[in-house]
Amino acid sequence: MFKNLLFDWSGTLCNDMALTIEATNYVLSCHGKAALNMEEFRAEFQLPYPDYYAWKTPGVPLETLEREYRYAFAHAESGVFLLPYAREFMAFCKARGIRCFALTSMDPKAFEEQSRDLGIWPYFEHVHSGIHNKEHHIGTLMAQHGLKPEETAFIGDMQHDMRAAHCAGVTAIGVLTGYNNAEQLAVSAPDITVPDLSYLRRLMERVPAAPRDTIHINGLRFRCRIGVPAEERAEPQELTANITITPPLPFAAMGEDIARTIDYDALSRRLVELAQAQETILLETLAQQFADCCRREFGAARASVELHKYILPNTASVSVRTEA
Repeated sequence: MFKNLLFDWSGTLCNDMALTIEATNYVLSCHGKAALNMEEFRAEFQLPYPDYYAWKTPGVPLETLEREYRYAFAHAESGVFLLPYAREFMAFCKARGIRCFALTSMDPKAFEEQSRDLGIWPYFEHVHSGIHNKEHHIGTLMAQHGLKPEETAFIGDMQHDMRAAHCAGVTAIGVLTGYNNAEQLAVSAPDITVPDLSYLRRLMERVPAAPRDTIHINGLRFRCRIGVPAEERAEPQELTANITITPPLPFAAMGEDIARTIDYDALSRRLVELAQAQETILLETLAQQFADCCRREFGAARASVELHKYILPNTASVSVRTEA
């Protein structure tokens, strides 16, 4: 369905509403304004937030408001939590090879701290944080990462997110887990509205996953001690491996940077080292060890391993195959 997903943060992946209200009320109190309860806040708060504060506290410089907000944010008693299904949805995207980006007005330092603490940071290929006006910035994001509008969606919980999606010509997906309710979101005409990310996942699962970019190591030859009887393991014998791995990022996102892909030379050497470090009884065991190594040590999203052994008479080979 989509090759690229842009994510808002607050109200889309994390629940920080209590913290935001607490910090907002501190700013309002600094300028003699009445505090808001949750219903009042949800009814009137909108992005871009400089426009909201210009309306609530006219004449106060934005730098002053941001300084007060950051102070209140850092000293607030309220916490920040992942929304239900957020982590599972991000893992689903990674498994499907979907490129994920953050587009948020959150202060960059605060965003990194929150997303790292909540374990979401590694899922993002790139983060665009501290963006006051997403409508103005989303085009820059799309161009910077070479994203095609027809392959991309922006997931958010507020009208501003939907308007930004429309500005870039991408699919606008509204989630009802955050700051705007269904009636408020409807004003900005989202293309899809879902109660939460689990519902969106079910929609996406109905569409077959797009083919993934893969790396193949064909006919890797090595010698090791393997076999059920001890006499077979007495001398090393030749095996051949065919390895297919899915790198953590699609080729289009690598940008000629080997650190963003899997070094197949290093992987080949490591697999041979693994095979020769011990005696193995079953070919099946060695195949599973190879697949686990591809994923755990080299970050492959998927790994397929086929091992050939040349032991039986009148046969080209005996082989096993496993996936992880």
